[in-house]
Amino acid sequence: MDEAVQAVRRDLGSDAVILETRATRRGGFLGIFSRTLVELRATTADQVRPKKAPTSPEPPVITTSVHARKAYLESGIDPSSTPLGHEARREQTRSMARSMLKEIDVPQQPAQVTAPSQEGAFRDELDEIRGLVERVLHVQQHRTPDETPPVAEEVFDLYMDLLAQECSEELAADALNAVTSTLAPEELVDRQRVRHALVDHLATFIPVADGSLLSTSPDGRPLTMAMVGPTGVGKTTTVAKIAAAYRLRQGKKVGLITLDTYRIAAVEQLRVYAEIIGVPMHVARSRDELADTIERMSDLDVILIDTAGRSQKDTDRIAELRSWLEQIDPHEVHLVLASTASRSVLLSEAEEFSQVGIDRVILTKLDEAVNFGMLVEVTHRIGRKLSFLTTGQEVPDHIETARPSRLAELVLNAGGVS
Repeated sequence: MDEAVQAVRRDLGSDAVILETRATRRGGFLGIFSRTLVELRATTADQVRPKKAPTSPEPPVITTSVHARKAYLESGIDPSSTPLGHEARREQTRSMARSMLKEIDVPQQPAQVTAPSQEGAFRDELDEIRGLVERVLHVQQHRTPDETPPVAEEVFDLYMDLLAQECSEELAADALNAVTSTLAPEELVDRQRVRHALVDHLATFIPVADGSLLSTSPDGRPLTMAMVGPTGVGKTTTVAKIAAAYRLRQGKKVGLITLDTYRIAAVEQLRVYAEIIGVPMHVARSRDELADTIERMSDLDVILIDTAGRSQKDTDRIAELRSWLEQIDPHEVHLVLASTASRSVLLSEAEEFSQVGIDRVILTKLDEAVNFGMLVEVTHRIGRKLSFLTTGQEVPDHIETARPSRLAELVLNAGGVS
């Protein structure tokens, strides 16, 4: 998967968006000792990312043009291995500034007449780009031995990395201010110290559930966890991974229940996983049957419930799911979201599924994600604790309990999930 994602980045740029993934298994027996072949369908971000309305009440976000960002990202500099104060990093920033200046200086075409709102939006965008360019040039111009730059270049390089990872101007500026206000001047020229401070600051934005695999039931019932979310995010595989972790690593007695009777393949997939892991698995086709099944599993330590995928726009199905969960009162309801989705889609899904009482979030497909900066903001805005991260399709290996520093490191490393 890492090789496929790197190929997409190489051909379409680091802000490419993966539209579809398909993994097939070759060889092995029941998924064991088999090889995974991955197909990706991707496009450039500007083809799918909607324009932000100029009348948005949110604080303005400085967005660089596609060509300028591409000039910055495709300069061949590896942020994780190139020193922050290195001349190559400074030239990378200058190349972005020059690219934006060229676009600003392109003569206006008099042929078309645009609506006042479009003209205002275009003028605002130019002003935003000019503001960013002025900041870039201001830092580059203050380089005489007797004059201290207004912002340390080590800090500013990381600031540009945050923007390249689709962090908003607001978050990037907040991180910049936090680092410069907490570190002493001599620390600001230490690239590792600056990076660690920035990781620590970004981590404060990410709420996590401590010790997700160490949770115990507070009321004598088996610890009951329900997985909900849109279609295609990997709920069934995630249930199998968590079940394997509890069974094989914690030695817990685990049971699986699926409510996904819409897809026969999903039932069979979970049944195969249950047989391999060595845990009981049942299908519940009604709310009464679900309650009876949970009662029969009362001697277990953990019960994991896999629900059918729901579109965030299907309010009737989400209301139905809420009624099912209200009847069994699970201890935890985890919203499973794919890291490959856009910021607006993730926030929309979280808003709609909040009706079923979600209190945890699981991010899947981190190995397929192109940008990690927006995930920090999304988890912060959702306001639910992050419980697990999945980094591939292998059961039970590609799952880990959530740590705030993990996402923060991914934002600054930008080298993919290892």
